[in-house]
Amino acid sequence: MKKVLSLVICFSLFFSVLFGQISEEIAVPYVESKGIISECTDEPLTYDSFYKAVQSAFPGAEIAFEPSTAQVLRKDFIVNLVTILGLEDEAMSFEGVYTWANDERAIPEAFLPYFTLAYQSDRQLLDYRYGQLAAPFKAITEIEAARAIYSALFPPEQGGQVVTAVTADPPGFNTLFTSSGLTWTLCNILGDGYLGTNEDGFYIPRMVTEIPTVENGLIQMLDNGGMAITYNIRKGMKWHDGVEITAYDAAFQWEVMVSDAPVTSNYYEGMVQKVEINDDYSFTIYFDQPMADGKFGSSVYGYYFGWFQLPEHVYREGFEEAKASGKWDAFANDITRNPVLSGPYKLKEYKEGQHVVLEAFDEYYMGRPNIDTIIFRIIPDSDSIFASTLNGEIDVGRYTLDLKQSLQLRNQKSDLYNVFLTPNVAYQCIDLNFRDPKDLSKPNPLFGDIRTRQAFLHGLNREQINNIVFQGEAEIVDTWITELHMMREALKDPAVKHYEYNPAKAKQLMEEAGWKLNKQGYYEKDGLVFEFNLIGGAGSTMTETLSQLIQGMLKAIGMKVNIDLKPALVLWTEVMPYGNFDALLTGWGYGINDEASNYWGSNSIPSEANGFGGTNYTGWANERNDEILDELTRTMAADKKLELYTEHFKIWTEELPVIPLMADPTPHFAKKYIRSFSSTYDGGLGWVIQNWYIEK
Repeated sequence: MKKVLSLVICFSLFFSVLFGQISEEIAVPYVESKGIISECTDEPLTYDSFYKAVQSAFPGAEIAFEPSTAQVLRKDFIVNLVTILGLEDEAMSFEGVYTWANDERAIPEAFLPYFTLAYQSDRQLLDYRYGQLAAPFKAITEIEAARAIYSALFPPEQGGQVVTAVTADPPGFNTLFTSSGLTWTLCNILGDGYLGTNEDGFYIPRMVTEIPTVENGLIQMLDNGGMAITYNIRKGMKWHDGVEITAYDAAFQWEVMVSDAPVTSNYYEGMVQKVEINDDYSFTIYFDQPMADGKFGSSVYGYYFGWFQLPEHVYREGFEEAKASGKWDAFANDITRNPVLSGPYKLKEYKEGQHVVLEAFDEYYMGRPNIDTIIFRIIPDSDSIFASTLNGEIDVGRYTLDLKQSLQLRNQKSDLYNVFLTPNVAYQCIDLNFRDPKDLSKPNPLFGDIRTRQAFLHGLNREQINNIVFQGEAEIVDTWITELHMMREALKDPAVKHYEYNPAKAKQLMEEAGWKLNKQGYYEKDGLVFEFNLIGGAGSTMTETLSQLIQGMLKAIGMKVNIDLKPALVLWTEVMPYGNFDALLTGWGYGINDEASNYWGSNSIPSEANGFGGTNYTGWANERNDEILDELTRTMAADKKLELYTEHFKIWTEELPVIPLMADPTPHFAKKYIRSFSSTYDGGLGWVIQNWYIEK
């Protein structure tokens, strides 16, 4: 999960290539122009063509195969290419197998070192087939061969830096203790995890050798009605301090998350009955009931990180001290401010209000990142960021520019930047507090009534907002997911309520709730004017415009809105966890497979009991919804899961725990000379960042 404020800026890239190898648009024209492969198509490469290609691309190379009309399998292609390049010793030097392929088990053992080398950041000799497959027994196509040969001739260059911009300081550098969108962004570069997703929405095995399933035997249904899941992790992976990662680190993180430590969420860990270490690279977890999302392995941003955010050798002592004293601040602060993670980059420097600097981690198992340094400049004003981008001072960005600015950048600087608009799961919304901010034990006098919340949504012309703010490019949403989520079929059910713009209906609902218009044109009840502050994040032109439109539309239905924009850090640390708001303009972002139980249960309401670490900021509590969420955590059957989600969305859209607005496309850009990009909404920003390189 990525809960992001409208102003919080995350950066990413564009889809010019598949999963981080050089693009067809660059490789094919070169290979054809040099006569290496006369015409590159999606047809299989033959040994005749391969022989001629090697002679042309690598004159004098010793060729170990004979020309023929037979098709070249991908496994044989990569072995021959690695041999021709003289990289066999390097291929045999890896401690483990690192392919990130869903069919890694299908690769013959003798070929595994060659595939591992092929997917290293400084080689990039192969891409993946649809479904994140290495496809060893499939014939390589002429286009795939062209991209591989180009990468062999022009290996990724190392060095340089990339600059992006954000509008706020990060609350921390570990998602265990903050659900900030910017922290999530940074941790996708600083950290690593069990799984990720690729550009086609397939889950991929990162730190684990394969994704647990019933079919591969890593998920087992037990005779006692419970379930066991085994995770086999890759050998040779290192923490940023150079110590090897083991299964004991995972067991330690589980121990922390089920303690009294104020983690953002631990619903999943709380359901784990025990953790069993099989050996240094394998552990099994046990549940007393089926867990539908069990394979994802964590409450904290689900499958992204699993239980590999806390190296035991670094944090055990601090944990024991905090547990003994009951004082967790120092422990949590050490983790969030001094992260020791395992991703491609590590934290080098953070200067409040100025920048965050990340440096390449030399021992990253997928290969040392090619770009030495990633710099996040902290620029509070979005217009200043735009000006810096137009001046060429910003290299890449995701959410760094709003839609209007992104389109302007594309029109004015197409020679320098590529600009793309990508559909995503994240959506703009307004949190309406169910509780009185002055006394959270009491209902909110304005929004505690379902009718005022429904009136609120009927009073918003979301189509007009879309046209003005998002150039008509956004998707109007009815609930907390979009068409990209795994449960998108549930949205088609007529039980899921859709709210049309209807000011007359809005006023009718207000009057049914006992509110009467006063002489000033605002609703009033028992001497209380329907007036509230709409809080949002400072520094974003989009947020300002959105707030003003909402203010004007709600005034037309008798609601008095005062706009109150605050720094992001204030919102995350002082406003949201403590329910210190009536209405909050914000944004939610979810993984394509994120479960409702992560966020919408009454047990996720921030409170003193959970260290104000929950994410149900509006305080919504519905008994039937809690029952549905509980059942969903144990449901494995897809049809039953869909049925339960449909009922959940029915309740959600009726009660409106938040006001859904729209899912705007993700505008992102990157300078044209930065090569080997790949990114998806759900896959995070850093999961192929090691492959980027600057073409000099």
